[in-house]
Amino acid sequence: MDDMSEYKEMFAVESAEHLQSMNEALLYLEKDPQNSETINIMFRAAHTLKGMSATMGFTNIKELTHNMENLMDRVRKNETKLDSSSIDILFECLDTLELMVDAPEKSSDINISSLINKISLLSQNDPVASNTEKDLSTDNVVHENVDNNTPVPKNSTETDGCNIFEITVTLHESCMLKSARSTVVMRNLSELGDIIETIPPVKDLEDEKFDREFNVIISSKEEAKKLEDAAKKVSEIIKVEVKSHQGSSAKTKIEDKNSANEGSKNSIKSVQSVRVSIERLDSLMNLVGELIINKIRLMQLASVYKLDALEEALASLNRLTNDLQEEIMASRMVPIDQIFNRFPRMIRDLAKKEEKEIDLILEGGDIELDRTVLDEIGDPLVHILRNCVDHGIELPDVRKQNGKNPKGTVKLTARREKNHVVIEAMDDGKGMDPQKMRESAIKKGIMTQEEASKLSDNEAINLSFLPGFSTAEKVTEISGRGVGMDVVRTKIGGMGGSIKLDSVLGKGTTLVLKLPLTVAIIHSLMVKVGNEIYAIPITNVIRDLSIKKEDIKTIKGEEVILIRGEVLPLVRLHKLFNIKTNGSQELLIVVVERAGSNVGLVVDQVIGQQEVIIKNLDNNILKGIKGFAGATILGDGNVALILDVVTLL
Repeated sequence: MDDMSEYKEMFAVESAEHLQSMNEALLYLEKDPQNSETINIMFRAAHTLKGMSATMGFTNIKELTHNMENLMDRVRKNETKLDSSSIDILFECLDTLELMVDAPEKSSDINISSLINKISLLSQNDPVASNTEKDLSTDNVVHENVDNNTPVPKNSTETDGCNIFEITVTLHESCMLKSARSTVVMRNLSELGDIIETIPPVKDLEDEKFDREFNVIISSKEEAKKLEDAAKKVSEIIKVEVKSHQGSSAKTKIEDKNSANEGSKNSIKSVQSVRVSIERLDSLMNLVGELIINKIRLMQLASVYKLDALEEALASLNRLTNDLQEEIMASRMVPIDQIFNRFPRMIRDLAKKEEKEIDLILEGGDIELDRTVLDEIGDPLVHILRNCVDHGIELPDVRKQNGKNPKGTVKLTARREKNHVVIEAMDDGKGMDPQKMRESAIKKGIMTQEEASKLSDNEAINLSFLPGFSTAEKVTEISGRGVGMDVVRTKIGGMGGSIKLDSVLGKGTTLVLKLPLTVAIIHSLMVKVGNEIYAIPITNVIRDLSIKKEDIKTIKGEEVILIRGEVLPLVRLHKLFNIKTNGSQELLIVVVERAGSNVGLVVDQVIGQQEVIIKNLDNNILKGIKGFAGATILGDGNVALILDVVTLL
């Protein structure tokens, strides 16, 4: 094999999965430390990660997981018990493993001796501990790095007095990195003789086009037992069978094997999935976007020239491009569990640090989102959940005094609503005090006492979205620095999403995030201001309506209208963008939601709803200008800017 980059990528992905599995197992064991099934999950994950890291030559990762495996083996044999201290140490081990897995080439620089000593102390008084280490070391894992070159089978069947051996190797059914293990087996065997043939061929071994078993035909002067031991040095191998073929029968045997292999090639199970980088999917999505734009332009031309044959062909093209778009979109979708799964451990650590008792409930993890959206919402959700722990949930004694369960609840749910995903984060804590919010706003000089007194309770709690706004009495490592919620709002708005905050004093707080399924294509309301066309993400739109000029009132120099008892501030987009417009007596208003309150955007024309392909803007073009999330190309070739309601107003 020319390089190990593919194996390293596989190692990183699969190691992360095993670490996640161990994190989840430890969280369960913290509640039920004698659950045998969970103990076995923890043991198997540590064992597999040990084998993978040994095969790849990452000694520190192997050593640490080996010690964790020893401890879990003693636990499952009832030779020792897990308690809060041992679970804390295992969590510390997982944190260190995550650091090493993120940069495995530098893992040897991390000192793991203190962790290994801590694990050893847990069983210091265990009379059988010294024997356990020896028993578990019989896996005979390989310590060296995998060579960059797979031994190449020789084409000759000349034995030069050597014996011909047929070696059958069987891997464990849950074996990871099968190709890497076959490579190490062949390398070990090549040091003891000449490899004549492999079944399946080397290329298929490298591509993992085999199930659990492969054969190596080797010419060697060594004893069969030595060859068997060399193959068994590799982890995750459960069986090695060596057969000797003497003299002239060797060539016939090899040819028979080759013939059998040729006949069975078609029956080899093909790989059912491949890993594709998100960058390649982004590029493919961009190409599909260009195709859709050109399709729309062709359809407009066809409607002008009224060519029936062309319209029929374009109708077929339209169906195909729609199918292609849906398939590409589906390939980018991943379950939201990939983000949700990181939170149980985070909440556990934060609750322990704050001396609080918290139950985290996760629902809707199977809901799928575009990978890009999923990557973007990770940090906002971390901000929100940290606030739940720090500001929301009270200390157990305080909750008791207020007649609550000493253990607080934080609930994170996801659900699908048409072309959007809604994520709700809820806690049953102390809630937000609107009066404190008003007082904090006055103290910070954000508004006068008179202005603050006119705020509704909902408007008051939504002040938390202002930059630098915080009512925290002290700054902690978790929160209270006045950063976070404004970042959350900006990030969600930048994706074409919206955020809504609701809180009841003494009862708790709920945040509702409404997100597009993808940031590559968004459903928008197209509007016209002067001669310019703009796209407003539909997630921000409440409704559109028309009013007469005489319906507009002025309060403190600002234009407002009264709709169903609600005072709605107006923003004239032509003034905001310095665009000439005709002074019509009837005004069209698009009502949009921003941080819990509604605003009316005055436009000249509402064109209608349309799916638009987002094109990112060069930062140099609109440097210092807020209010735009990107651009899209219309069917006539003109460019329309996509409004970012959060930063626009």
